[in-house]
Amino acid sequence: MENQELTAIFGAGGAVSRAIKGFEPRAQQARMGAAVAHAVGEGEHLVVEAGTGVGKSLGYLIPAALWAARNQKKVIVATHTKALQAQLVKKDLPVVKAVLEELGLPLSYFLLMGSSNYLCLSRLDRAGKQAPELFDEEGIRAALEQLQAWIHEAESGSRAELPFAVPHHLWAEVCRDPDLCLGKKCPHKTACFYRKDVARAAKADIVVVNQHLFFAGMPLPAFNAVIFDEAHNLEEVAAAFLGFELTDRKVKRFLDDVFSPKSNRGLAHRLSRPPAHWVEDVKGAVAEIKHASKDFFYALTEKLELNVQPADRAKTRRVREAGLVPNVMQAPLLELSVLLSQAIGHSQSDMEEAEIKACLKRCLELAAQVNAFLECKEEACAYWVEVNDKKKKPEISLHMSPVDVSEDLRKELFGRNYPVVLTSATLAVDGSFGMLKSRVGLDQCNELLLDSPFDYTRQAGILVPQEMPDPAAEAAAYEAAVIDACVKVCGAVEGGIFLLFTSWLSLERAARALAGRVSGRLIFKQGEALPTKLIADFKHAGNGVLLATDTFWQGVDVPGQALACVVIARLPFTSPDTPLEETRQEWMTAKGQNFFVDYTLPKAVVKFRQGVGRLIRTKKDFGAIVILDPRVQTARYGGKFLRSIPRCARLGDFKALKAFFSARG
Repeated sequence: MENQELTAIFGAGGAVSRAIKGFEPRAQQARMGAAVAHAVGEGEHLVVEAGTGVGKSLGYLIPAALWAARNQKKVIVATHTKALQAQLVKKDLPVVKAVLEELGLPLSYFLLMGSSNYLCLSRLDRAGKQAPELFDEEGIRAALEQLQAWIHEAESGSRAELPFAVPHHLWAEVCRDPDLCLGKKCPHKTACFYRKDVARAAKADIVVVNQHLFFAGMPLPAFNAVIFDEAHNLEEVAAAFLGFELTDRKVKRFLDDVFSPKSNRGLAHRLSRPPAHWVEDVKGAVAEIKHASKDFFYALTEKLELNVQPADRAKTRRVREAGLVPNVMQAPLLELSVLLSQAIGHSQSDMEEAEIKACLKRCLELAAQVNAFLECKEEACAYWVEVNDKKKKPEISLHMSPVDVSEDLRKELFGRNYPVVLTSATLAVDGSFGMLKSRVGLDQCNELLLDSPFDYTRQAGILVPQEMPDPAAEAAAYEAAVIDACVKVCGAVEGGIFLLFTSWLSLERAARALAGRVSGRLIFKQGEALPTKLIADFKHAGNGVLLATDTFWQGVDVPGQALACVVIARLPFTSPDTPLEETRQEWMTAKGQNFFVDYTLPKAVVKFRQGVGRLIRTKKDFGAIVILDPRVQTARYGGKFLRSIPRCARLGDFKALKAFFSARG
């Protein structure tokens, strides 16, 4: 597939090179641009994997922008992380705009955030009038006064724009809540920050949003094509919106918002003219639900033996049958919903009516979720209870999650009348998009697999130490060997090191062991600070050691020798004995699929590729990948992992690892 215009734009001396100082043309980027141009122009779906260094953002933005500007079309770009959103809007789209200006084409773009990111002027007014009712602390009232002064100079009214800190409790009372929005009845509708941004988005050619918000049904402007970047997260994001999580704390927060006997506050006390005896009736209903909630959650933990000591970080039990415990919450929740319905006709303002209706909606939603959990009737869904002891008081949560979203996405995303482009640096397994397509319900599409333009044989080395114990057969010996190997890596590598684990328990054990065995380096551990601060401090250290899991396997960009080595402690297989994975295995087996071959293995390969992808971020980078799981060489499936990453220089041992860096020193 070739597109002469895009070949010229991305080529030597082209518009991109004039817009970006030091730009180096990459054939892969032009090929991606041509494929995206064809997909959006012909209304066809496209899956494209673009390896690190291809420049995929411009690879899809430029052809999409050309199509939108020339045909009066609108393109939605949905990302998984806020970091990528910021990169697109602050770095990439200004380049795209400059490229189109050379062609005499205007381009507008906009970042539309979720409504809770925006200050609501009506709720701010209400908070100012009801501050004694809503807030105890002087500090919160002072922050409220700052907000009231700030609105006169605010541009977007977004929380990210704030020049001062706002406590979470205060922001929750003044941010936009779609259930409390007065719409055309709002006295501040012409000044509404969110309304203005939605209007700006409606006029833009390209609108950038978060994937979560895309599926949440936010009021997106009508669009003609959608591009999902970081599309390897698509299944997980969709599943989050098709399932639910209900905690005992969520129930308590709702009841406190209606009436809190501890503070004597809540909606029941704020209504101007409630019906006769209504307040006392509501207080009684709230008390009944509180007792019922305690009995309900306690009965669940007793029935599932989740209260057995010792306390773990989290304990889970799968629920397999309906009616596990009696639904003691249904009657009092229904009683409260009736009382809230009765109050609507007595509201004295639009805001009061909106508040009552919002509480009613939450009440009915809680009742529906409890009922759905106890019915346990969806075959393609997993149900489980979890007790989390990380906080002072254990939190009990009910979960429902679909194990298969393919039918929903087949109908609601790929079955619509607009083209969908899925892209990421890691979508394929062994050169095939089969796993991705089957999991997300994508039947017909164009495909493009682009390798990285980086010279991995020169820039990267890979070490798989010999004689590592098998993690499944010799768990204790393997864990000790991993710590020894990490110490050796610290001795061989001068730059920064990522130690990537697959469990918090392994991470914490390794952190304690390394603290006394590694000197001259700062050791960072995920969870000690916010991820952005942790990465900033790690970069600044230059030779830090960061122990991480989960989110740090992807989306983290540390170029240069601040990250010189990525250590993968264990192949990132999902735990097969969680309620979600157990249910998924049963579901897939019933469908005639092989759970390990068709799901577990390819999912692990994709995450493995994400971890390896943290290392080489520019043409000047060099570094090493150390894999401490011997199964990449001993297991029959090991070759899939090694074939999935670029070919690197093979290193025989830790001496060779040290020599690899010395030769480039």
